[in-house]
Amino acid sequence: MIRINKKLLLMKLFSFVLIINVLIVSVSCSKKELKQQVNYLQEEVDGLESEVHGLEKENTNLQVKLKDIKRLEKELAIMRAKMDSVSQLPGALYSKAHALYEQNKYNDCMTLLILLSEKYPDWDRSKVEKKYDIAYKKQREYEKEQSRLKKKEERKQKRESQMVDAIKENVESVYDSKKNITYYKTLRTTICQVEHTISFGIELYMILNSNNQKEFRLRSTYVDKSGSDYHDPQWMNYNEIELLSDQNQRIIIKVNDSNKEFVESRFINQETSDDIIDTDQILNFHNANRIRVYFKGKYLYEFDMTYEQFSAFREILANYDYI
Repeated sequence: MIRINKKLLLMKLFSFVLIINVLIVSVSCSKKELKQQVNYLQEEVDGLESEVHGLEKENTNLQVKLKDIKRLEKELAIMRAKMDSVSQLPGALYSKAHALYEQNKYNDCMTLLILLSEKYPDWDRSKVEKKYDIAYKKQREYEKEQSRLKKKEERKQKRESQMVDAIKENVESVYDSKKNITYYKTLRTTICQVEHTISFGIELYMILNSNNQKEFRLRSTYVDKSGSDYHDPQWMNYNEIELLSDQNQRIIIKVNDSNKEFVESRFINQETSDDIIDTDQILNFHNANRIRVYFKGKYLYEFDMTYEQFSAFREILANYDYI
């Protein structure tokens, strides 16, 4: 009986051990599957988080673009409103162009007039063209004046202080109250003898009018002076004077025959002319060290300015910058 109980006990013990092993194996398998499921779910979560991050970034970019679109739409609406306003009133463009003209903004004025002409070719074309021509002329005058001012400043910087003293000593100013103009003339001698009986005078002077506008004039003289009965003075009838500097600056003055003066006597024939000279061209001679003079007419005479003639010429030129 005891042996049977032992056997039964052993069988129960074996069965219990077997059940325990089965349970252990079963639990072990369940843990492995759970771990695999957890890993799979973690990968899914990571993937979803990555997609969410990408969507959030894309959403941010879209929000920025949306703001830009709204801003551009607002600017476009403003521009369209302006364009509609202008397109309905071509006169507004002309008024704006005129306002720019009054402000001395001639280039902007011309640009707007071109736009008006292209957009409304049939709108008072003669009026637009007239305003454009005036603005163009004013712009050219403005550029010319600015160029003169720039060159004037450059010349001032180069000129030595001795020139100022020379101007004070050798240039006189004479005011004509009837004409309301001031003459600036040299006190130096401007007549030189070229041949035995032939002399020439070359004198540059400047005029300042009531509007502070300056102009240069050239007074020229030809003299044939005979000292005996064996030589009759001759007329030259010169009609052109050419000045050529050592810097290769050249200017040609056409003599006005209608204003020319003639003096005739037994021993002297004298011709005198007083002619306007181009301001920009003559100012180019400010750096000259020597000037060659050509008198052209019945005869051709050429000579270099004497020291007195050249000094007088330079001082009058320099005086332009100090008035």
